[in-house]
Amino acid sequence: MGPSHQSLDRLPPLSEQELVEWEEAYTAVEAYLQALRLRNRLLVAELVRGILWRASARRANEPDKPARLLAMEEALTEIANWTQDVLDVPLENRRLAARGRLALLLAGMPDKWQGVFLTPPPWPPAFVEAMKKSYLAAGPRFANLTMVPKPLELNAIGSGAAQWWETMDRKPIVRLMFTAVLLAIIALAAWFFLLD
Repeated sequence: MGPSHQSLDRLPPLSEQELVEWEEAYTAVEAYLQALRLRNRLLVAELVRGILWRASARRANEPDKPARLLAMEEALTEIANWTQDVLDVPLENRRLAARGRLALLLAGMPDKWQGVFLTPPPWPPAFVEAMKKSYLAAGPRFANLTMVPKPLELNAIGSGAAQWWETMDRKPIVRLMFTAVLLAIIALAAWFFLLD
């Protein structure tokens, strides 16, 4: 494999195992792009193809890594870099976090701007503005909450069990008697079953 602009006649021969491995990589990247709500199959196929070309180029330098891992790393890096360029804001650890994915969805990327996704600049000003607004809106909003403890509401069985447990804690003699009766019942049951 090579860069995405190369034709298929330049592909080196792949073994059956390599074909299966790259098919799994394709499926993983395709599923990730579909999770971002990209629905145009032609666009998704073209994006996956480009990501797989770059992953296969990396494979020459990193032969120990599975194709699926390389492909997903490429996809995540490319989407994070593209989002960072669109927002003109550095992403944390150069990764597309939940806030970035939410900004893509809030900006209406899947519905209105699919054709712009992962393209080089210039982007439509309306898209960039929508992305920046949605990225700011996707940030955390902390609110001061006060939590007032409320008593537990138990049904009749739970109330009875709670009162019985309190009695056991307050009166050790009742606890001792209960333990003795329980042990006696277990001994009688064992004796009864052993006689049969």
